Amino acid sequence: MRWAWAVAALLWAALPAAASPRLQDLVDAAPAGSEVVVRGVVRGPVVVRKPLRIVGEPGAVVDGGGEGTVVRVEAPGVYLGRMRIRGSGSELNTEDAGVYVGAPRAVLEDLELEDVLFGLNLKGAHGSVVRRVRLAGKPLPLSRRGDAVRLWYSRGVTLSDVRVENMRDVLMWFTEDSVLHRLQVRGSRYGVHYMYAHRTPLLDSSLEGNAVGAYIMYSTGVRVEGNRFLHNRDVPGVGLAFKESDAVVVRRNAVVGNAVGIYLDATPLGGEGRGRFEDNVVAGNGVGLVVLSNVAGNTFVGNVFQSNGETVRTEGGSNAQNRWWEAGRGNAWDGYAGLDLDGDGVGEFPYRLRRWFEAVTDTVPAARILHGSPAVAALERAAQAVPLFPPQVVLEDPRPLVRAEVPEEFRHVDRSSAFALASAGIAALAAAGVWGACRRRTWEVRL
Repeated sequence: MRWAWAVAALLWAALPAAASPRLQDLVDAAPAGSEVVVRGVVRGPVVVRKPLRIVGEPGAVVDGGGEGTVVRVEAPGVYLGRMRIRGSGSELNTEDAGVYVGAPRAVLEDLELEDVLFGLNLKGAHGSVVRRVRLAGKPLPLSRRGDAVRLWYSRGVTLSDVRVENMRDVLMWFTEDSVLHRLQVRGSRYGVHYMYAHRTPLLDSSLEGNAVGAYIMYSTGVRVEGNRFLHNRDVPGVGLAFKESDAVVVRRNAVVGNAVGIYLDATPLGGEGRGRFEDNVVAGNGVGLVVLSNVAGNTFVGNVFQSNGETVRTEGGSNAQNRWWEAGRGNAWDGYAGLDLDGDGVGEFPYRLRRWFEAVTDTVPAARILHGSPAVAALERAAQAVPLFPPQVVLEDPRPLVRAEVPEEFRHVDRSSAFALASAGIAALAAAGVWGACRRRTWEVRL
């Protein structure tokens, strides 16, 4: 009988445009467990209340007509694939979306969503799989856009090969044990935003040209590996940020051309959790790494800090509570002038990052208002030329690497995020999570 319903769907979808069917009628007529095949343009919205396979032939389109959510899945085990979904409503209050899933074990694949307010809105969608999906939102200002993906109170969800342009966030909210793999997010607010998303790795993704590449908050056991955080320059312009997260691992990422490369606030949070930052390229950013005074217990090893406007900024004094080497291996630092006498790739003398301005602000805290202004750079240059008082050592790497390996593709990249932009943004993020106004400048990675 299943083939009969498939044939009926094909014949119905082949009717002239004036008599194009409602997808709701096809779904209502099909028995549970059967397959509905869609050809041509069919009308939505549709609510799926039983397990079905809804499959599009080449060129299949479900058009919501600008009304509500186009496809709403309320039964477990629904498959939706190989079609274009377009034309949701425009109401943020009702979360009008291309696809809503409110049941476990859905499979969404080979879909194109366009002219939708929210893209994929998944709630309680445990064990669902989303792969090979492209999402493009409505032409709205950022404040009026919906999330490209919203995953809420769901476990064990896989998102793979998802492309997003000009939407709001890919949001993981009260979820755990899920996977984000090969995402591409451009022109959005937070490329990826974690909130209580425990043990959910972010892998092999490209987050480029957003306000923030990835912001991971209140999450434990997150692994961030093999990603590219590039040119995230709009306010606040951060490549990768952590807030009150624990046991994070950040490995083999390229953090290039952002206003701020990596931003750490109360990470690790405490207890027995620790953070590990290993073999990352942090290059051509306004500020390579910002570490607040509440950050302790991280290990940094094998990272390359190259051609950043400011290499590391520590808010609140020195950074002795984090470890900058392990097993005889530290990090590669721009400007390190030490020697490698035995040819093992490790310098014989420590790398010390000194800041005269930090010494001034320890004595006169009100001077911190000058952060990011030309006065700071002028003071640093004057103090180096005429050292009237000792600088503060903000970090020390006793085993610095002398050979920086920056991949060729990142050696000459347009850097339009300024050092001043980063400074203005950092203070506002620390206070309210929203960063200040920015200026621009060009940096070039040099070996």
